Amino acid sequence: MSRSFCHLHVHSHFSLLDGVAKVPALVQAAKSNGQKALALTDHGNMFGAIEFYRECKKEGIKPIIGLEAYVTSLSRFEKRRDDHGSNYYHLVLLAQNAEGYQNLIKLSSQAYIDGFYYKPRIDHELLEMHSAGLIATSACLAGEVNRPLIHGELDRAREAALRYQKIFGKDRFFLEIQDHGMPEQRRVLEQVPGLAKELGIPLVATNDIHYLRQSDARAQEVHICISTGSTMEDDERLRFDNDCFHFRSTDEMYRALGDWPEALANTDEIAAMCDLQLEEGRSHLPIYRPGGTAQQQQENKTPDVVEEENRAQFRRLVEEGFARNYPQPTEEHRERLEYEIDVIERMGFVSYFLITWDFINYSRQIGVPVGPGRGSAVGSMVSYCLGITTLDPVRYDLIFERFLNSDRISMPDIDIDFCVVGRDKVIDYVRQKYGNDRVCQIITFGTMAAKAVIKDVGRALNIPLKEVEGIAKKIPDTLGIKLQEAIDSEPELEALTRDPRYQELFEAALRLEGLNRHCSTHAAGVVVCDQPLTDVVPLYRNGEDITTQFPMEILESLGLLKLDFLGLKTLTILDRAAKIVREETGIELDLETLPLDDVPTYELLAAGDTKGIFQLESSGMRELLRRMRPDRFDDLIAVLALYRPGPLGSGMDKVFCERKHGREAIDYPDPALEPILGDSFGVILYQEQVMRIAHDMAGFTMNEADSLRKAMGKKKPEIIAKFKQQFLDGSTRTGIDRKAAEQIFEQIEHFAKYGFNKSHSTAYAVISYRTAYLKANHPAAFLAGVLSCEIANVEKMVEYLAESKRLGIAVRPPSINYSGHNFTVRGGEIHYGLVAVKGVGEKAVEEVLREREANGPYESLFDFTSRVDLKAVNKTTVEQLIRCGAFDEIGPSRSRMVAVVKDAMDRGNRIQAERRAGQLSLFGESTGTAPLLDEIYPEVAEYSELERLAGEKDSLGFYMSGHPLDKFEHDLAHWRTHTIAEIASAGDQREVVLGVMISKIRTRQTKRGDIMAFLEVEDSSGGTEIVVFPKTYAEEKEQMTEDAIVLIQGTTEEREESVQVRADKVLPLADAFERLGRRLGVTFDTRETDENELFRLKDILHRHRGDVPVSLIFDSGSGARWVVRSNPELSVRPTATMLEELKGLVGPARIRVERN
Repeated sequence: MSRSFCHLHVHSHFSLLDGVAKVPALVQAAKSNGQKALALTDHGNMFGAIEFYRECKKEGIKPIIGLEAYVTSLSRFEKRRDDHGSNYYHLVLLAQNAEGYQNLIKLSSQAYIDGFYYKPRIDHELLEMHSAGLIATSACLAGEVNRPLIHGELDRAREAALRYQKIFGKDRFFLEIQDHGMPEQRRVLEQVPGLAKELGIPLVATNDIHYLRQSDARAQEVHICISTGSTMEDDERLRFDNDCFHFRSTDEMYRALGDWPEALANTDEIAAMCDLQLEEGRSHLPIYRPGGTAQQQQENKTPDVVEEENRAQFRRLVEEGFARNYPQPTEEHRERLEYEIDVIERMGFVSYFLITWDFINYSRQIGVPVGPGRGSAVGSMVSYCLGITTLDPVRYDLIFERFLNSDRISMPDIDIDFCVVGRDKVIDYVRQKYGNDRVCQIITFGTMAAKAVIKDVGRALNIPLKEVEGIAKKIPDTLGIKLQEAIDSEPELEALTRDPRYQELFEAALRLEGLNRHCSTHAAGVVVCDQPLTDVVPLYRNGEDITTQFPMEILESLGLLKLDFLGLKTLTILDRAAKIVREETGIELDLETLPLDDVPTYELLAAGDTKGIFQLESSGMRELLRRMRPDRFDDLIAVLALYRPGPLGSGMDKVFCERKHGREAIDYPDPALEPILGDSFGVILYQEQVMRIAHDMAGFTMNEADSLRKAMGKKKPEIIAKFKQQFLDGSTRTGIDRKAAEQIFEQIEHFAKYGFNKSHSTAYAVISYRTAYLKANHPAAFLAGVLSCEIANVEKMVEYLAESKRLGIAVRPPSINYSGHNFTVRGGEIHYGLVAVKGVGEKAVEEVLREREANGPYESLFDFTSRVDLKAVNKTTVEQLIRCGAFDEIGPSRSRMVAVVKDAMDRGNRIQAERRAGQLSLFGESTGTAPLLDEIYPEVAEYSELERLAGEKDSLGFYMSGHPLDKFEHDLAHWRTHTIAEIASAGDQREVVLGVMISKIRTRQTKRGDIMAFLEVEDSSGGTEIVVFPKTYAEEKEQMTEDAIVLIQGTTEEREESVQVRADKVLPLADAFERLGRRLGVTFDTRETDENELFRLKDILHRHRGDVPVSLIFDSGSGARWVVRSNPELSVRPTATMLEELKGLVGPARIRVERN
């Protein structure tokens, strides 16, 4: 008798906490074992359902889509444990058919949307409503039948079994048996068969699969540690009882549960009951309807009529835009337009274009800035005429087929950038128009890539951070590189895999690489459906967001419309800056029509003065700009295409710059290339150039040229070989020498892998240019716009305040009478925005500004508290405003104002109460029974400088009117090699010296019991964290106290998104000269120095004799200088006392220190 069996209780890595098996590997395991069917039952979700279905179909395995549901015995709306102390029970649900699949979708969606409490829960009511087409099994030990049996509560187990039998019927509910060698399962196994016989419920045998091979058990434990933030050394960590939760073969299952052959055979019976055929290839593109909400759109028009009307509206809108954009069109313009319209109509995308046009048009109507375009859609003339994009594709030689290739039936991508502040308004409009139940955001999964998996596993294994970071750094930065590829290509990394200390690290990392680590909401993706989404896809709740359970690629393949609403902060900056320019100067800037030949803009770009400029801020980009010295808009397009790892690694940037400046000749293998490559000096820089070469020189259609471009970009040799022959034959027909044609093909094959989408580069170059134009021509307005958008990022605020200072633009502190909501400009000076003050919320700012606008400036603190609504402006708000300096111009010292805040608030509350009651006289005097308190400020000491600065930091996040290090600046400048702001561009493994103040110290015990520290430090350019490893900490801990001013000698370490400093030495500034000084130099102005001053110098040097030599520099003031090196007997011991005496004699500016 054959042993029939298939697995029906299976978790993949979409069971995010504890599953480590990938879907294709599970399907292959079933196929290798000769099993004809396989189920997928991830915890509470259907994340992997479509991938699983397609993989099974591909491999000839029957797919059974299911999930392991969390069921509460209470109502799903009750957020509490039941009377037995349980939050939920497990129940396996399997879809028999399309109806069952639909019900799975609804159950999983409702579990997340309505029932989430620790887990996504359903209740018995939902099961009764959506049980059709589903088979249920009683699950593992956490099931509602099995859990009571562990405790011998047979009656409760019987009650639960009968309830499920009633819901699903006698043929569709099974009692599940498992044996992973756990004592609790043995107890259940002793009782379930008898219960099954008593109630007439069939048995089914399963294995609770969480990983593929038995040897994966240890890696799964590591994965759970990563998911829960614990380590393998933690005795209390979540773990499985043994290593039997793998994909058992049929033979293994019969060895484990062979006493119940009918339970094993029933797996195939269940599989035979399931026959799910998903409808693939159907479009769910909604039909565009011109106006009104979703409810108002229920017109008595057939889809055919609506479609015909849409075609007419589409044509009308495009023609209107064509007339506007091309007042004197050529025949080529008209032919291209007709061609694009024909392709869009034939491919059925009219509604898509109208939907996109509609929400972009709405965005502009309500004043939400929209970007000029993004991606390949910029290459469409129809997009340009509809106003979806704002760049002429003909002017920039952009190609429609790069956007929409009619030989490939797939939805085109139209990605749109919106101002971050208004983006949600546009999404809400789409929700309202097409129905809230038909529009939602999209899930995305974060996976463990090569570097990340090494770090995650290292943390779980409690390997010292320094060692793990060192290993991760040896993995190349190549995008998408696999860990095994890195090991094979890097000898040092390969050697580490054989180091016994790291063997488990690499073994676990290789097994876990590529697994899902977490899920989140896609930054931009929104899906729109032609019917309620839960008829098509399951939904998920991520905090307040409702998203699909399927990721973007799956949704698109199911025929759903995916729209990208990207929030781009730069658009907000541009909008605010343009408004500031208008308010300050009266100049009405139209960003859409800025001249693209503005000389100051190109001077700024050529100087690399691009702090704050979109896409051009990095140190590497600034260096490229300085080398290129762009002087035309096409250069800016090229910069964005060149500054990527591929072109930089191949040296394309160097060739481009050398040719641009005439230092290298441009050699075209054939003159026909010059019109195509002239703008890029003979360098094949853009994908569109590859397409143009294939079309113009070899007679390819543009669709074929796009297919060639795609094949080269994806490195598909068999397709490239076919196209090569076509290219050579076509080039010969157009009169090009075959040898030249072969050379050209080799060039495009080489450069195509680096080629960039020119449409995207052009659109983003426009945004870069606009920001550069504003900085070059209206720097204060531009930086005010930037600062307003970086309020939440203190580090960025400090950077841009420093940039303002560098440009000579004063930034005034917050003012209760002059500051606006955001940063503003008055008389060329930036005024700090009130909303940027910590603890001062939007409502408080609105109230302060409303009252000031209605009744004029505030005259005092007491006047302020008597006028503003003190429900919106509370005591903390007032104190924060005082501490940051907002009341400085209308009050006494900050300390005296803080001391009287309570009295002022009490007085204000009383005045406002009497005003409401009509008890204030015409002159504002009280007519009530109790007199008002006078405006009296107590006599308290003014804050010290450090107290004042501390108040500013507390209220603003940084020091505004100065910095605690300012008075030490001259000394710090002697010793430091970098400021904190300069560390980011210092590079890896660079020795640096920082002069900083320690603001916070955290210590941690290492695995070996040693103490290490993390220092939060700051200087006037910003703040950072310094790592102090145990050896350095033990040697230097006496120097580490909060508020200490120290020099830190250390080494930089590049991390994924930052550069960290590892401290090697920490020393007080006062001891710096003594420990680091090599020579002391003292400068005298011969016009002012007298003999007495020299005698005093000699006296100071005599009293502080030591080993450091002294140089005396005599400066005549007219360019002549004499250097006198002192006798060895006048070498000094440079103590802090001696330096102070010297400063008193000649001034700090005349003391120079040479460092060891």
